Amino acid sequence: MPGVRLTAAEYVAVNFRLWWHAAATRRNHWLLGLALALLAASVAVQLWRRAPGAAFEWSSPVLLGVGLAYGALRPLLVRRVLRRTYLGSGALQTPLDYELTAEALHGRSARGQFAAPWPGLRRAVWVRPDWLLLYPTDAACYYLDLRRLPAGLSAHDVAELLARHGVPQVAS
Repeated sequence: MPGVRLTAAEYVAVNFRLWWHAAATRRNHWLLGLALALLAASVAVQLWRRAPGAAFEWSSPVLLGVGLAYGALRPLLVRRVLRRTYLGSGALQTPLDYELTAEALHGRSARGQFAAPWPGLRRAVWVRPDWLLLYPTDAACYYLDLRRLPAGLSAHDVAELLARHGVPQVAS
């Protein structure tokens, strides 16, 4: 696979999808939703119990507004951070030539070359329809563009190769 290069838009789309489907993100959404529901109930009770002419406590409605704004803007903030990460990383913008052999994933770019033996990969994440992310560590991955697989090699063949070497596979 010669010259595999992620564009900024692809990097943001792939990683945003991973972020969106992550267990920690779902847990955060539930907690934020629960907190906002409790805060909204508190504001409703304040309004209902308020005596005519009594001063209104504005801290809860303001906090509710801030929480709603945060919940609405969070996906935009995550996309912005992902884009800045891409633009700040020369390695992500450098085209890579990948070669898949029976023993390892080989890569070569202007920055150097590597060989990652299949059994040494921690996991493979399928980001359908176009990308396969191979993680040699928890903090870094190789982005394989499935649209650029060599003739005669399909995504199914790659999945079988990974399974043969015991690489855990996850669909996103």
